Amino acid sequence: MILNATAENVRGVFIPLFKKDFSINDTEIGFMLTVSSVGYIVFTYIGGLLCEKLGQKKVFIAGFISMVIALLGLWMSYSYPIFLISMFILNIGLSLISIAINTIIPVLFLSFQAVLMNLTHFCYGLGSTIIQRTSGILLFKGVSWRVIYLAEAVLFLAVFLFFLPVKLPNVHKTKNADNNVKKSELFKNKLLYFYMFALGFYVFAEMGTGNWFVNFIEKTYSYDKSKSSFYLALFFGIFTFGRLVGGFVAEKFGYIKTVLVSLIIALVLYITGINLGQSGLVIISISGLFFAVTFPTIVVTISKVFKENGAYATGIIVTISSTTNMVLNMVIGFLNDNIGVYKAFYLIPISLAVSILFVFAIYKNVKTIAN
Repeated sequence: MILNATAENVRGVFIPLFKKDFSINDTEIGFMLTVSSVGYIVFTYIGGLLCEKLGQKKVFIAGFISMVIALLGLWMSYSYPIFLISMFILNIGLSLISIAINTIIPVLFLSFQAVLMNLTHFCYGLGSTIIQRTSGILLFKGVSWRVIYLAEAVLFLAVFLFFLPVKLPNVHKTKNADNNVKKSELFKNKLLYFYMFALGFYVFAEMGTGNWFVNFIEKTYSYDKSKSSFYLALFFGIFTFGRLVGGFVAEKFGYIKTVLVSLIIALVLYITGINLGQSGLVIISISGLFFAVTFPTIVVTISKVFKENGAYATGIIVTISSTTNMVLNMVIGFLNDNIGVYKAFYLIPISLAVSILFVFAIYKNVKTIAN
């Protein structure tokens, strides 16, 4: 999870450099993020199926191999097409590793699931915090973004070699003949769609901050790379602390209720931060505390609400969530070029507001199931 975060969230710091090195604009950056999302979307769905068919261990292995290939490709990418292909493969690896993690934790641990899932995703936040600040400093000192990707490839290869002897049970492997019938019934459940959009608009708000916050700061306030990356690192640092404690809060007050209240606070802080200008940047960073609990806690409840085909349901929900994220990343890239970076950045709190509406719909329907 730490390495996944370093590979996924460093691109937010790199975006201004991508634009310079490949002579592209924000719309083309949006296209790159879309290509990345397509890889993530398609293989999240495939990964959910593979977890049930083959087991998480093989999905992990495929993910690690994809990551090493992609990171080496980014290191050697001196043309925009090679860059796009490498980003696509990178997101294949990210999706396979993520779906394997998110589907095996709820069944390996029968109690304190919110705590354990949040602690696992705390490692993701830790990786994000480390890479945001470290990469900003390294870039400021003249280290190439390609060299940083090469270092990540070496780390992924090392962890992969340590992971190979680890034994994981095939807890989701399909065993009964009527499994396809149960899958078809899944799509008749309105909660599936509430989850898709609650998570989708939230994921864009989180990933949109990671992808566009540095660009927003530099374009709006003309900060240098070291100073602008500080605010993003602060966001993910506070976000990481929220992951560390958020699971305990969710266990005490209820999973969905905790998510709902946290998102409302995050929305208020985010809008306040944007409206206050430069002095509000730190408030946007602080909002990361209230982002933190959302994704892992919602994912934990999927296995509680959809007791049959839990891995498949998780795959479907995350797939559509990623599709929503992909579309909105295209939209914000387009808006940056056409209405300005400052106004376009409001799309993030708007997405938080939409997510809150769907989380509330879930809360009204699953009070006795997922809380």
